[in-house]
Amino acid sequence: MLVELQTEFFKLAKKPRTYIGPSALMCLLALIIVAIKYGHEFQYMQERLARDFIISGSFANAAFLTRYVLLPPVLLMFLPLFSSMVFGDLLAAEAADGTLRTLLCRPVTRIGIAVSKYLLGVFYVLTLTLGLGIAAYLLGAVFLGRGSLLSFFGGIWIIPEKAAILRLFEVYALVALGMVSTGSIAFAISTFLSNSNGAVGGAVGFITISAIIGGIEFFSSIKPYLLTTYLLSVDRLFTDKLDTALYLKSAEVFAVYAVVALIIGLIIFQKKDVLA
Repeated sequence: MLVELQTEFFKLAKKPRTYIGPSALMCLLALIIVAIKYGHEFQYMQERLARDFIISGSFANAAFLTRYVLLPPVLLMFLPLFSSMVFGDLLAAEAADGTLRTLLCRPVTRIGIAVSKYLLGVFYVLTLTLGLGIAAYLLGAVFLGRGSLLSFFGGIWIIPEKAAILRLFEVYALVALGMVSTGSIAFAISTFLSNSNGAVGGAVGFITISAIIGGIEFFSSIKPYLLTTYLLSVDRLFTDKLDTALYLKSAEVFAVYAVVALIIGLIIFQKKDVLA
């Protein structure tokens, strides 16, 4: 398994698509920093807060930037897209190129190949998501300064800097698990497609449709089972105390989606006719 992981890692490192996600997220992060530092909206918020509170420094700091990055467009579009691009490419690209047949001629099991590719996808998504959080905090510390985290969900919450760093890590770890779930869906779709774009489109489409369904009152009964319900619940984790019940429930739902998608993908790949 270790040899397979090393082989897949070098394959992934050579693909240009691997670097699209990190590059795009860094560009997005730079734009957000400019918006926070020079945007009139944040300056107005600072002035409004100064009327009612004694503020030392600015609330727009590294912790705020790292929290602010977790906007719905990032949670529902950018991160799912880049996660699915890698997961969907792991098997479908090799099937399309014809190299999957050669790979299966080696003395390795199909399950071993699929699992090694999947684990590499998990590693990539965890690195991408947690790396985004680390980059946001470090760049925020350089350009915006450090300080306590000010959260505006259901009121105004002030989380001291050390506690804020821990809270941000906990939330980003949860989001990373959610992205693994999204990527797992792309992985499952890629096991019966020879086009990685179809796997990406299927996973991103699933997230989009789930978000739409979650916003329709008629489907309120299934909302607790939707992936996007918990992706959009990260705001509720930035209050005075971490909502442990919501955190564990979100992790459970993400894990169930990931495991079910992986099992479906393994079953399909085990029966897949790679000679067709």
